[in-house]
Amino acid sequence: MSPRLRFSAAEDLFEAYPTARLDVGAPAQGRSSLDFARALAGEGALKGALSFCAYLLPRYDAVVWGCACLRADAMDGALPAEEACLAAAEAWARTPEEPRRRAALDLAERSDKLAPATWMALAAGRAGGQMSVDGEHFAPIPPHATAQATRVALILAAGRAGFSGRDALMRGWIEAGLARAVAS
Repeated sequence: MSPRLRFSAAEDLFEAYPTARLDVGAPAQGRSSLDFARALAGEGALKGALSFCAYLLPRYDAVVWGCACLRADAMDGALPAEEACLAAAEAWARTPEEPRRRAALDLAERSDKLAPATWMALAAGRAGGQMSVDGEHFAPIPPHATAQATRVALILAAGRAGFSGRDALMRGWIEAGLARAVAS
């Protein structure tokens, strides 16, 4: 196990992020994080494995991973608005500063919620800071918000893929996420 892996045991991740239990949809069963994610993928629970990877990665890495997945496999035929959302998320990933985070969040909030790139902009925009509750009051963005937005982006993108290639696409994304988790 890599000493750099954020959560060596899957149960540790679930304890840190209670929302992950529902998003992943499977018990940890005493497995290491890497074994758990690979077991989910091996059992065909690809959405659960993608979700687990999104939580396993630190916020910044989740955004970089999600953007790379979309850029490599899911942006063919993307509308200009979708391209703008992905570009905003990538801009934050290149320079993770508050003005870029806010720009990604603002753009995502005005964009199509069924577009995977919108959710990647939300992932970047929710990678820290605060969000408006009612225009006058602000609250800290919950620590799980980036993971949830990243998982939605990838699940939506996988849904756009042809049925015959969807599983291979998702498996590739899972392996890329696990590789990033070990390296981050």
